[in-house]
Amino acid sequence: MEQIRLKSNQLITASPSQFHRSIFSRIDINERLIGIMGARGMGKTTLLLQLAKSKFGVDPRALYINLDDIYFASKTLHQFATEFRNKGGNHLFIDEIHKYPQWSVELKIIYDTLPDLKVIFAGSSTIEMVKHYANLSKRATIYNLPGLSFREYLAMQSIADLPVIGLQSVLENHLQIGKELDVDTNILMHFDRYLTRGYYPFSTENFELYKREMEQVIYQTIESDLAYMEGYDPHNAYKIRQLLSIIARNVPFKPNLVKISELIGVHRNTLIGYFFHLEKAKLIQLLYPTGSIISILQKPQKVLLNNPNIAQLLCEPLPSRDSLMKTYIVNQIGSQYPIKLGINETIDVDGKWLLAIETSRKLSQKKYSLPNTYILADGTELGNEKRIPLWMAGLGY
Repeated sequence: MEQIRLKSNQLITASPSQFHRSIFSRIDINERLIGIMGARGMGKTTLLLQLAKSKFGVDPRALYINLDDIYFASKTLHQFATEFRNKGGNHLFIDEIHKYPQWSVELKIIYDTLPDLKVIFAGSSTIEMVKHYANLSKRATIYNLPGLSFREYLAMQSIADLPVIGLQSVLENHLQIGKELDVDTNILMHFDRYLTRGYYPFSTENFELYKREMEQVIYQTIESDLAYMEGYDPHNAYKIRQLLSIIARNVPFKPNLVKISELIGVHRNTLIGYFFHLEKAKLIQLLYPTGSIISILQKPQKVLLNNPNIAQLLCEPLPSRDSLMKTYIVNQIGSQYPIKLGINETIDVDGKWLLAIETSRKLSQKKYSLPNTYILADGTELGNEKRIPLWMAGLGY
């Protein structure tokens, strides 16, 4: 355990302190069992280390472990947790939980037999959490960690420290919010930069390195992370890459399942499963029509890439402004609300609001006249009575 302790101390000490994700302040590490789920590259490891550092530093009562470490090939997680607790430990921070066999069973045993030990674990968004609720229901508090919001990007880059403002407040009070925020006149320049290189919390300022890191995230997600999904065959990674390439060339689009099935050589139901896998891995977004009940075998009405950064990396030719803004809105708001595709191509948010995206001041009159419809306008810093600045949708977390 001494080598594990040494690694833990080094990593905790080296973790950054100047910027924290918005979720950081919401996590109460004194709860007995906490899970942090997120896709590759979202910053789960950094968040775990920052939580440990802020509360404990290198205090021996807290320990960070990574279950990808070969040390855990010969010792059960419960055995290790018991040994740690017996040496005075009370907070165990566990990374890469999905790489440990029967992880949910082990966590349940720890929870039931070590009541004075607090466990905070992080794992891939590809984990089928529903299938583990039999072991973790009523025990674990689960948080989902998306990529950076536009607000978080501004804070991470030391550009602006804006408050978290929920969607309802933005829709109802955007004029007052614009006045109170004292928005930088370069906010639209920063917004365009965010669309290209702001969603992933990578530390590099070099855009070429940023793109390379994104490429690695995509590759490792398909080759490694998807393997932890039930029903996924790793031998089909090439076909998954084929599908992602087809998606990148056509987004946003309504998929022709018969045609795509023929192109990549899989059955229709298998293809729908591939779409589902890519969405779980946070590489794409699937939109279904308002009023529909979503199931794994249901055909999506619209397919988008997950975020504007991926869209501008993979799409050839580059995505249209309208496509990019729709991707941004669905990404930012979809991490907080259920989203479906409304009538006339509007975005239906939780059945409460319809969002129409305007990129050229030529929005269809049909969209203006729909009840409970709000116009999110691109290219405006402050908006007016009828138009809400589209960038403000990125203030929600």
